[in-house]
Amino acid sequence: MVKLNYKNYQIEIFNDSNYTINSIDNLKVYDTVFFQEKKDKDKLYSTSKCGIIVKKSDTKIASAIICESGSATAITEKSFIIEDDRIWICVCNKVYCLEIPSLNLVWRKEIDFITNFSIHKIQDDFIIHGELDIKRITKDGETIWSFGGRNIWVNQEGRTEFNIENNKIHLFDFESNEYILDFNGETILDNPKPSTEKNWMDVLKIAQEIKKNKPS
Repeated sequence: MVKLNYKNYQIEIFNDSNYTINSIDNLKVYDTVFFQEKKDKDKLYSTSKCGIIVKKSDTKIASAIICESGSATAITEKSFIIEDDRIWICVCNKVYCLEIPSLNLVWRKEIDFITNFSIHKIQDDFIIHGELDIKRITKDGETIWSFGGRNIWVNQEGRTEFNIENNKIHLFDFESNEYILDFNGETILDNPKPSTEKNWMDVLKIAQEIKKNKPS
């Protein structure tokens, strides 16, 4: 759970994995349930359930839960941004924009085809770190530019896949190919990782040559 203060409000944002749509046995009851597939909501299983509660002087004034299907995400401090009386929050492959304090829906859009890992403020826009794409979007959810690497933006070697430093976006994909972008989405560095397979082929050729030339 993430707790924070915004103006005169206390805001709680958390994963509510035990929540079941249309169940009377839920421990928490929300003012609003966001689940787009309303016609099939009894049949579909939502993989991520994000609860949001807004309080003033410790009294609840609004609550909502966002239920989304797809590749699951967990709430972290990088999952959302709050400013201008709005919250932008990543849940699965969607980004929601809700009003504060009412939590009324402003817009909801699919940003990455698979999932969105984090949202970051740059200038007057946002950068979304998705699994397939890095995107810069406006506060209205319009895509300014999109960048895809040679593989997904999850790194198998434990490198930090996404980092903003010195007005540059530093990236490593699954295979540890390295990229650096400016805030306009232009590539400053594209540094493919040397192929391990090719290196082993070179070693094998050298070994074969040594064996062939070795006196019997």
